[in-house]
Amino acid sequence: MSTATVLNQPAEMPAPVAKKKEFISYIHYFRGVAICFVVAPHVLLAWEADSQLYKFFRVLWENGTVLFIFIAGYLFQHLSHRFEYKDYLKKKVEGVILPYFIVSIPIIIFRLYGNEYPNYITDNHPTFLDWSMGKKLAYFIFTGAHMQQLWFIPMIVLYYLLAPVLLWIDRHPKYYWLILPLVAVSLAVYREPFNEIFRMFAHFMSVYMFGMFMSRYKNEYLEFAKKYWVAISILAVVTVAVNFYYYPAYNSPLNYLQKMSFCLFFIYWLWKLGNHIPKILGSMAELSFGIYFIHYYFILILRKVAEKIWGAPAPGNLFYWLLSIFLCFAMCFLVLNTIRKLFPRHSKNLVGC
Repeated sequence: MSTATVLNQPAEMPAPVAKKKEFISYIHYFRGVAICFVVAPHVLLAWEADSQLYKFFRVLWENGTVLFIFIAGYLFQHLSHRFEYKDYLKKKVEGVILPYFIVSIPIIIFRLYGNEYPNYITDNHPTFLDWSMGKKLAYFIFTGAHMQQLWFIPMIVLYYLLAPVLLWIDRHPKYYWLILPLVAVSLAVYREPFNEIFRMFAHFMSVYMFGMFMSRYKNEYLEFAKKYWVAISILAVVTVAVNFYYYPAYNSPLNYLQKMSFCLFFIYWLWKLGNHIPKILGSMAELSFGIYFIHYYFILILRKVAEKIWGAPAPGNLFYWLLSIFLCFAMCFLVLNTIRKLFPRHSKNLVGC
């Protein structure tokens, strides 16, 4: 065979390589914002019954889980280009489920042997104190009821298991119209009581899929937001005002709609102000899942300390609330960064970050 013949033959094409998805800084910063919306209302203690400031803070900060779940759906779609179900579940076991069990050990031991249970458990299950130890343990593991924020993990596991179905919808985007009836479900099915995992799963499905939708059409949304950022911003303010004026209940449907509007608001403004975001927000974003796991330990500690000082629950006021938020985040940063330095290869398995 002549040299010319060899040169004229088509070269063997290399196997296609999946394109690595770009890092989206505004979604990263959004994780930092979202964890603030999780921690702040957990710290907030009851103020005077007629306190308008307390009412405003409840309206503004409560139900921050909507932001957290929106981001989870957004990142699921964004990173789905190399989806392989077995590998996906393996990573979730290592980075979510395993730290859930590890973080749960101290509080479960305290609950079972200290025989001290939150009111939301005994109110929903009047015979709970008569349950066997095994039944209580199973209840804690499968509902996350042993600590206020941990219901999120058993619930999000249902989305992980449903990942192939959600991915099929994303690859057939005409089915994103399902978000509309799912929004109706979210408005009809309240997220309370939060230890009813399947209720929570149904309530938040619209949020998760909305996050997927916004990820698929991220560029289109930003082009839209450039033109209509005033309307997007006004919508966020109006939903807060309406929710404040009509304040029916904790985590109400109005607050759900408000937090959904916040997702649109924060995506635009975090993108717009990307070069001016304080570094601390990036640090909070990096540790956000770890903060989610452990922050309530420090809230419980702060409450116990306050009761020792005052002989009663700490006074509800702006100063104590801000101080408690600062101390809670400071202790989370200290513990999480220490664990990451001591166990650099395994910290994600231990505390999720």
